[in-house]
Order: sequence, then structure tokens, then C-alpha cells
Amino acid sequence: MKLKKNQQQIYYFELIVLLAMLSSLGALTIDLQLPAMPEILNSFGLQEANLQQWIVSAYMLGFASVQILYGPISDSVGRKPVVLFGLVIYIAASFWLMVADDYWVFLLARALQGVGAAAARIMINAITRDFFKGDEMAKVTSLVMLIFILVPVFAPTVGSLLLWLGHWHLILYVFLGFGLAVFLWTWLRLPESLAPHHKKPLRLSRLKASFIQVVTEPLAIVFAVVSGVIFSGFMAYLNSAEQIFADLYGVPEKFPYIFGLLALFFGLAAFINSRVVMRFGAMRVTLYALIALVVINVIHIGLMFAYSGLAPLWVFVAAVALINMCVGLVFGNVMAIAMMPLGDVAGMGASVIGSISTFLAAVIGIAISQQLDGNLWPIALGFFGTAIISLGLVFRYKNAVPNKRNLVT
Repeated sequence: MKLKKNQQQIYYFELIVLLAMLSSLGALTIDLQLPAMPEILNSFGLQEANLQQWIVSAYMLGFASVQILYGPISDSVGRKPVVLFGLVIYIAASFWLMVADDYWVFLLARALQGVGAAAARIMINAITRDFFKGDEMAKVTSLVMLIFILVPVFAPTVGSLLLWLGHWHLILYVFLGFGLAVFLWTWLRLPESLAPHHKKPLRLSRLKASFIQVVTEPLAIVFAVVSGVIFSGFMAYLNSAEQIFADLYGVPEKFPYIFGLLALFFGLAAFINSRVVMRFGAMRVTLYALIALVVINVIHIGLMFAYSGLAPLWVFVAAVALINMCVGLVFGNVMAIAMMPLGDVAGMGASVIGSISTFLAAVIGIAISQQLDGNLWPIALGFFGTAIISLGLVFRYKNAVPNKRNLVT
């Protein structure tokens, strides 16, 4: 099936794969370097283990810092130029990483990578909203995630292989090559999804009006907060995953395989969601997944008490697998729900929602993971607390979500 926008065509499946590649930019930039983080830290003459978390956190903070800008600009100039601009920044930052000779300069380059990748991430939401509506958007989001999940499944293993082959700088060449490949694919094949008559002049008064329209839409803001809170527990785990498996459990050689195995549960969740969301609706799937998430976390907390804060490896892996599956069911749906009422300001909406979601996930995730000190209580309590808050918000606003008959605009 072909999709047509502004006299340009792209195959349905090709669009999904391209959106998945754009989405994968962030996962690749984080996950490929996870096995190398201790070596990167040592190469700059540093030893404090928690400092390596900033390799992930710097990227996420850069990622969160500029999202508010990309959407409004795209409402004026179109989605495709913004994606290409962000990819140019990402490619330049990847060059900068290669020559950085100081850890803090390296972290600045990582933050700049986040600034570039943020354009792709925000535009994925806007482009998807331009092409699709309602539960169909949630379905497409799940299909994108289903392909995207291959990156976190295999990236740590590929990163370990690159370390075995040579210096950790080989990873930086992968960043550069991937960025260039996605840039060319986007430039040659991605249609401009914003219709010319929907483009709006880049005026302060219009930006203010669009911003107010988004931030005064309760459904958009509440579900943006939910997406950030629910993902912050996972961010805490992601920040500290290498430390958990290498330092607390003493299995650094198994880390890439365990991490990849756990990432598969995100893919399983995306597959399930793509099959059921059109039947049951994004809201119902989200609510049931959050209830299951809270139950799983209660059991996990009980086991943490039983094992004095450091459960056996198989218990932790099983808990994170089930948590990942529930978070995977929730995340794409709440982003789609947040975008539902924002069709006429999709660019600004994607920026505001993305900024809120990413900033909350990054800041709360950093706050949780920096508490890591010899046991897993910070991670377990982080998962539990974020699940409870998310369930409370969703339950409070569940009746505000339009039913499926009212979603087509």
C-alpha cells in the first residue's frame, strides 16, 4: 500500500521502517556505548562508577532541552527540513566525540548528539499524526516500536564486539555511519507530511497561541506527564544497567545478552499492542497494563525485602522483563492519546509533549540511578513509585479520552 502526501509517495511499510530508523537513533546512541562506559571513563582517567551514568544522562538532557523548538518550527517550514537539520547536528556531534580529549567536553558532545536526535524523535510523532489518527496512530506507533526494538536487543552485543575488535572509538564510527545513512534515506524518500495549507507563519503571536492551545489541553498534558513518569523508572535502570550487572551481580560478560533479552519484551509488548489496540482502544490497553505493572512491582518489592535488597539475578531479570513489557504497552499508547486532540497544532503538540516526557524521564531517572550504592532498592522503589503515580493519573483522566467513534477527524 502506498501513502501519498504533497504529490510524493512512500510505501506504508517503508514509512514505518524509516520512522523506526529515526526513532532508533536515540537507542543506538545510548545502548551501543553501554558496554564501553567503564572503558570510556578509564580512558579519561576517572574511576568513580556513578560518573559513567552521565554518558547516558548528558545525551538525555540534550535530547530534552530543545524539543520545544522543533515542533513549532516544523509547523512553519515542514517536518522534513527539521528532521534533516537535526541529523546534520547529530553527525557533527559524532565527529566532535571522536576528537574530544576531556571527559566534560565528551559529555557536551553527547548532549549535542541528543540535541540533533531530538529533531528526529519529535518529528516522528508529528509525521505519524499527519498520516494517521486515533487508534490507527497507536497501531502505527507500536509497529514502529516493533522494528525499533531490534536496536536495543542487538546494540550492546555489537558494542561488545567492537570493543573486542579494537578501541571504543570504533563505536563512534557506527554513530557517524548510521547518522549519514538515515540522513540520505530521509532526504531521498521521506515525503513532506505537512500540507502547504496547514503551514503557519513563524510569528511570536501564533507560537504563543499554539503553545497556549497545547498546554491548556488537559488530555495532552496529563498523558505527557504519564509518559515521562512511566519512562523515568526505565531510564534509571538504563543509566545504571552496566553497573548493576557488572558490579552488583558480577556478570559483565553476560550484560549484553541479558540487556538484549530484556529489550525483547518491549518488542513483544509492541507486537501485542499492534494486534489489540484497534479492538480495545489505547485507553483500555494502557489502564490494564498499568494495573499489571503495579501488581508486578508489589511482588518485586516483596522479594527485595526477602533478599535484603539484592535479589538473585534470575529474580531481577524476570521482574525487569515483565516491567519492560508493561511499560512497552503503556508508552506508545499514552503518547498517541496525548496527541489525539492536537491535530491542528501537531508540531507544537509533539514538541511540548516530547519536552515534558523526556525532561521528566531524564531528571527523575538521574535522581533515582544516582542513589545506587551496593543494592537495588533505588531501582526497585523507582519502578514502583513511577507505576503508582502513572496509574493514579490515568485512572483519574480515563473518561476524558475520546472513544473510537470520535477519533476520526
